[in-house]
Amino acid sequence: MNRNMGRKRRFSQITTEERKVTDVQTRQEASLRYTKKEKVDMFYCVQTFGPHFRTLTVKCQHPESHLCSKMADKFNLFLSGLRVPVLTSFKVSDLQVDSTSRMVIKKINKTLTEMFAMDCHLKVFEMPAAHWPNRFGRELLNTVLQKSRNTLEILNIKDFFIGKNGSVVKGSNWFLTVLTSLANLTRLSITIYYLTDELVLSLARARRGQLTHLSLLTNFIFTNTVQRDSWDYLWNACPNVAIELTIDGDIDEPQEDLPYFLEPLEIPIKNIKMIVNRNFHSSPSSVFGMKVVLDYVRNHYRPSLKSFTLDVNNEKEENFDQSLINLVRECPLLVNVKILASFHSGDTAKTIHNVVAERLPTPLTSTGPENKNVQIEDNASRPKHDLELY
Repeated sequence: MNRNMGRKRRFSQITTEERKVTDVQTRQEASLRYTKKEKVDMFYCVQTFGPHFRTLTVKCQHPESHLCSKMADKFNLFLSGLRVPVLTSFKVSDLQVDSTSRMVIKKINKTLTEMFAMDCHLKVFEMPAAHWPNRFGRELLNTVLQKSRNTLEILNIKDFFIGKNGSVVKGSNWFLTVLTSLANLTRLSITIYYLTDELVLSLARARRGQLTHLSLLTNFIFTNTVQRDSWDYLWNACPNVAIELTIDGDIDEPQEDLPYFLEPLEIPIKNIKMIVNRNFHSSPSSVFGMKVVLDYVRNHYRPSLKSFTLDVNNEKEENFDQSLINLVRECPLLVNVKILASFHSGDTAKTIHNVVAERLPTPLTSTGPENKNVQIEDNASRPKHDLELY
């Protein structure tokens, strides 16, 4: 037993309970290479303790460009010999297989499909930003949802697919069938392009009163094909659902594009995140018109908004500061504010800190690491990749 635990600890990227190797977290970095000894330890850990894993979490870390093939190679190596018959939670973040070879994608897909088809009934399946090609991604996801149809409670497939040349994969009858067949789904995180009017309506009917969390992601192309009536139907069917919206993309005219996208979504959204023109592949360009966007959010989501995140390379304009202050001040439930932007006045951050502090049961100081509810950074003071707001 001591020898086994020693081997387990030498695989430093995995942490487990002291006596029961059931909950595993591993971080894989694309810039690092496994030594021969690390490979041996990893294989030993996976093959020896894998049959006892109940939760498995893999966090992938790419270089800043996010255009690497090493991560998929490492993940493929990690899966070698893995069998998890009692696994209930499977989470892999930011895998991004689209930059690797088709052969590696095929191997990963084959291993995962066989593993989920034979072994476990999942309660949690999360694979955001995997970027599967349509054929392989559909095969894997179909296996997971069919096998775990009666057990799956949490599903996160934000940017699970990526189409040819980066095009989006839109909703289809296949999506309609597999999503609405889940008997216990309560939390769904999905790219909005996968949804259609029919799918939203069917999901509302299938999960009436039981869906508790809906997280929507859109990036790069601001098209919302689901009509407002369908969103209203979903809200009426699941009035207690907490809705989160993330907008992450390159936008030429946010004052026109963002309100146009948000207009059909005028249902009570509690959490809004906007990451505007922060593409890793090019220098972020300046944007104008964010005052209009802030005023729109304030006017339309005032009664429900509890959390607001904004990362934008905006112009240093006084109107932006005042609109941001007005948004925070006039949304009575807003208690989490995270902003990376350019400010006209040095008092803006202090004003927002004070407004939020008055709403919290425990007084917060305007500065200091203990204040986690408000994070405001001036764009000029820190590079974009140094501040993780989301």
